[in-house]
Order: sequence, then C-alpha cells, then structure tokens
Amino acid sequence: MKNSGKGQKKMTFWADETGEFGVKQIAVTVAVIVIIGMIVTVVRTNLGTWVGEIWSLFMKQIQDLIS
Repeated sequence: MKNSGKGQKKMTFWADETGEFGVKQIAVTVAVIVIIGMIVTVVRTNLGTWVGEIWSLFMKQIQDLIS
C-alpha cells in the first residue's frame, strides 16, 4: 500500500512540530504571564487614586484660571 501524498504531508508537519517548546521557552512564557499579572494588579489597585489625583489637578488648574 502506498501512502497518499496528503497523508504523508500531515505526518511530516506533526513530526516537525513535536518538541518545539523547551523548558526555557515555557519558563519565559510563565514569567511574562506573571509580570503582566503583577502590572494589572498594580494598575487596578491604584487606578482610583490616580484618577482622583488627576481630577484634583484639573480642578485646581481650572480654579487658577478662573481666579
């Protein structure tokens, strides 16, 4: 029996893709996810404070322009 060309191409594709991810690549991916999570946490916890400070700054600037 002969293998069809299409089936052989699929097998070659999967054979080429196996073992592509190493320990270092997985470690880097996990580190990036952790860093992004930390950034999101910091922004989320401080967002109210930052908005309040900016609002106060704008209101002060408006008051200075009016008076």
